[in-house]
Amino acid sequence: MFQSRKLKPDRSIGGLIIPLIIVFIFGLSALIFGFPTGLKVLAVVFWIFAVYCSYIFIRTGNTGHLVVSADQIFVGIMLFIAADYMPGRWPPRDEWKIAWIAGIIFFGVLIVYLAATKKIKWRGREVLELAAEPVEETGNGYTPRPRPVGKINISKQEILSFAHFCASHLVSVTYVSPRQVTFVPVRMGEEFTFMFRGVSSNPEVTWISFDFDGEVVVHISHKDYLDYAEPLAFDKLCESLGLLFIEFAELHQRGEGVRVIDRLDSLKMSYFS
Repeated sequence: MFQSRKLKPDRSIGGLIIPLIIVFIFGLSALIFGFPTGLKVLAVVFWIFAVYCSYIFIRTGNTGHLVVSADQIFVGIMLFIAADYMPGRWPPRDEWKIAWIAGIIFFGVLIVYLAATKKIKWRGREVLELAAEPVEETGNGYTPRPRPVGKINISKQEILSFAHFCASHLVSVTYVSPRQVTFVPVRMGEEFTFMFRGVSSNPEVTWISFDFDGEVVVHISHKDYLDYAEPLAFDKLCESLGLLFIEFAELHQRGEGVRVIDRLDSLKMSYFS
């Protein structure tokens, strides 16, 4: 059945930027220094990307990015070996040929599985769509003021556990301070901004904070608000986003975190959105 979206269609090319940069670097280095050098440069680029994916794993606990990192390391090694042999003579031994084919099949199946099940997909767009679902009113305009939306009966350890859950499933990036945990929903292609900078240095972001007394405060960025097709009632939208995360936290408290992922998957958004 067709699902009506409240967000505008996703026309962002953020997810294509890195692949395009990689192709450009390879093409330029191969053109200037020759094809074998181009392959070695490409191998180094893959290794750099592997380090980045490993950092995402450390930052979030998302094991899918550890698999992606291992895949990039493997591809980089094979490209580096290939660079030492002319086309038609590589791989030099049958063992390398077997390793190459086996590696492609092994990592290919894993990456397709991770992508198909959205285990390496940032879920910020789904979060914003779910927050807008119950909001039908329009009219009152945007305000940059954070909005208190309620209180949840939850302990500090439960908040920290919920934060780990949200980070490891890429529901949001989380920032832990001595007084609270801040959840920042991140869309595909925009994660690079949030991996290396704190939320305080990104004032124009959407966030939901849980302090350790259970108070919940929400801020929706102007950019995200304008991404809705209609000017939804801003107070209602903030309240809905806060209540959505309260619901997620309560599901996690009851050991039903899988229901959170089910809610996100029910929107059936593409991997790249």
